Amino acid sequence: MPYNIRKVSRKGCYSVKNKYTKRVFAKCATKENAQKQMRLLRAIEFNKSFKLLPKGQRPKGQRPKGQRPKDKQRKGQRKTVKRLS
Repeated sequence: MPYNIRKVSRKGCYSVKNKYTKRVFAKCATKENAQKQMRLLRAIEFNKSFKLLPKGQRPKGQRPKGQRPKDKQRKGQRKTVKRLS
């Protein structure tokens, strides 16, 4: 669905609307926030599983729930380093 950003008259803000249904997603947002809103709406439209992911996992990639990345260690654990002689 295409979305429109329009400047609100007599105010220094912008609105985000769906072009076809005229549904309003942002009534009075800054230009930056209106553009962010449009990116979010497009991401949800084209990737249905995007809104189901927790916020921290969205841009970084997908991993099974409950698993930690290998490079991150828990507190108190040290990463062993092999030294070359």
